[in-house]
Amino acid sequence: MEPIESRRTPCYLLFMVGEVQVHITSMAFRGYGVARIDGKVAFIPHSVTGDKAQVEIIKEKKNYLTGRLTRLIEPSPWRVDPPCPYFGLCGGCQWQHIDYSIHGELKEEILKEVLIRLGGSKEIPPIAVTSSHDPYAYRVRVQLKVKGNTIGYYQEKSNHIVEIDHCPISHPLVNQIILFLQKEISSFPPLKEIDINVSPEEGKGVLILHPLSFRQGFKNSLKAFLRDHPMIRGLSIIRRGGFQLMGDPFLNISIPLNRPRWGKMIRLRASAESFFQVNLKQNQTLIETVLNFSDVKENERVLDLYAGIGNLTLPLAIEAKEIFGIEENRMAIEDARFNAEKNGINNCDFIPGRVEDILKRWEKGRPDLVVLDPPRTGCKAIADQIAGLKPEKIVYVSCEPTHLSRDLRLFSERGYHLQKLGLIDMFPQTYHMEVVGLLTQSQVKV
Repeated sequence: MEPIESRRTPCYLLFMVGEVQVHITSMAFRGYGVARIDGKVAFIPHSVTGDKAQVEIIKEKKNYLTGRLTRLIEPSPWRVDPPCPYFGLCGGCQWQHIDYSIHGELKEEILKEVLIRLGGSKEIPPIAVTSSHDPYAYRVRVQLKVKGNTIGYYQEKSNHIVEIDHCPISHPLVNQIILFLQKEISSFPPLKEIDINVSPEEGKGVLILHPLSFRQGFKNSLKAFLRDHPMIRGLSIIRRGGFQLMGDPFLNISIPLNRPRWGKMIRLRASAESFFQVNLKQNQTLIETVLNFSDVKENERVLDLYAGIGNLTLPLAIEAKEIFGIEENRMAIEDARFNAEKNGINNCDFIPGRVEDILKRWEKGRPDLVVLDPPRTGCKAIADQIAGLKPEKIVYVSCEPTHLSRDLRLFSERGYHLQKLGLIDMFPQTYHMEVVGLLTQSQVKV
C-alpha cells in the first residue's frame, strides 16, 4: 500500500544531474517525508517536513517515486540527532531524527489524511492526542531475530540482521536481558527468534524461544541459564503442536484505575503466550480513553471482542452490569479468568473462540456497548455481525489507521457514525499510533 501524505506546504524543486534537490513538504503514513518532483509525489525515508535535501530516486511507480536522502542542504528546524547508533540501519524506528515535541501533531494530521483519502470521511471530530511522557525506554516487549550467534533486529525491508547490544526505546530491563543473551546465546538451541517480555514492577522477565530444532540435551543448559540469571523467571519454548514451559513464565502488571467505583489498582497476570501492550504507561491512557468514550452505565451490558487477558474487559466490568469477553487465545482466556477472580470482579464471562464464530451463534441478547480491539487487519469480516447486534455504542481500538478508515466507512454504511476520536502515542519514535473511536447510531456529536 502506498503511503498517505499530510502536512502540505509549498514545494521547492531544483533539478540536478543524476539527483534532485527537494523540499520535504509533509509527512506520510509509513513514516516517510513527502516531496513533489514534476508533479509526482516522492517518498523519502529519514527526512522530515522542512528539510531541503539532495535525494536519489531509487524506484519509480505509476503514481509515486521513492527516494534516498543523500545530503542535507538545509535541515528542518524539527530535525534532531537520533540517540540510537543503529537508527537508519535497524527497521524498528522511523522518527528518531524528529523532535518528539512535534510527533503528536504529525501523527494527528496523518490520521486525518488517512480517514479522508482512504475512508472517505467528510467530517472528522476533533482528535484528542496524548503524547508519551517517556519517548524512550518504554517498550516492555520486544522480538529479536537470531541467526547463529547474531542477535538483533531486521534491517528495514530486509532479512539482514542488524546486531545490537541495546535498544534505546526498550525498557532498561529488556536491555539488561539483551546483554545476557549476547554473551550466552551459544548455550541455547538454534533459534530464529527470541521474545523478551518484562514486568518493571517485578523487576523480572520471561523469554519465548522459537527454536529451529530442539534436543532434550538443551534442557540442562537452559536450566543453568535460569539458575544463573534470576531476573529471568521463566521460559516458553515454542514447539510443533504446542509449547514447553520452564520456570515460571508468567508476569504480573498493575494498572492504576482512579474511577468513582474503583479507586485502586487492577492487577493482571500475563502468560508468555498472551498479548499485552508494549507501553504500560500509555496503556493506562488507552484504558481511561476507552472508559470515557464508553460512558458505561450500571445497568448496561457490554461485549468486548478480542478481549485478551482482560486489559479492557475488567475496567469496563467495574462500570457495567455485566460483560462478555471473546478471545481465541486459550492461554489469554485462562489469564483473563484468573485476573477477574484475583481482582474480585464477578460480572465477567470470558468465552473462548474466534470472534467470527461466536458472533454467528450469539444468543446472549443485545449489548448496549460493543468494544473491539482487533488485529491489524481490522474487523471487515464481522462488521455486519456487530451492526446486527444493534448496540447503542461501538468503541473501536485500532493500531492500523488504514484498516480503521475502511471499517469506519463500513459502519457508516450500516448506520454507525464517528462521534469521538483519540490518538494515543503508544509507539514513540515510530510512525505507528493507537486510535480510539466512538461510534453511535446518531449523527449528533455526543
